[in-house]
Amino acid sequence: MTDRSDAERTRPNAANEIALERAELLRVLSPEQLARLRPQLRERPVQPHRALFFEGGEAEGLWILRRGQVRLYKASASGRVTTLETLGPGEIFGAISALEGEVYPASAEGVLAGSAWCLPRSTLMQLLASDPRLGVEVLRIVSSRLHQAHQRLHAFAQDSAPARLARALLDAAQGGEARVTRRALAESAGTTVETAIRVLRRFEREGLLHGQVGLLRLLDAEALRRVAGG
Repeated sequence: MTDRSDAERTRPNAANEIALERAELLRVLSPEQLARLRPQLRERPVQPHRALFFEGGEAEGLWILRRGQVRLYKASASGRVTTLETLGPGEIFGAISALEGEVYPASAEGVLAGSAWCLPRSTLMQLLASDPRLGVEVLRIVSSRLHQAHQRLHAFAQDSAPARLARALLDAAQGGEARVTRRALAESAGTTVETAIRVLRRFEREGLLHGQVGLLRLLDAEALRRVAGG
């Protein structure tokens, strides 16, 4: 098991709105640059279980989550869905696809209600050409995401299903509550829905959580951290 990254530990609450100047990538811009950028942003609603874009769709731009929660996922030919990462306010997604002008390699859908900005590819390319710091910042963000992806792959291969599910619960929790379905947890933990249900029932019997439809209340977060740590 690997520790959660600094970005995950300090991620703003999904219910809170983040200011544009505090968002990933854009935090390096000056107030003047941000003022010129604002009219170019298109704000889109984020709704639970509603897609912002689908895998294979044309990459129209860079996305920045303003409020709420979004997950990126891939679906196999057999229909199995795997959650790649779950993002909170201020985090960007679709960056590499927008830079390359290609299609999205994964789908994105809302987990918690909110909104996201979409920065058109043409504007992004102009920004990168005018300020080299943005290119460095993109590399930093992508490198961090790749490192986290490698950690998750290692966890899927090495850790038990209870450890992965406990970690997914802790990652999804906001204020002691995880508003997430059993299916979404299974996809985040790289296991089957049946296994997720069985493990979550065990957690309930042990007094670690209390479950309702679409809502899991964490009763003993410290014990869940111990399970997540193997």
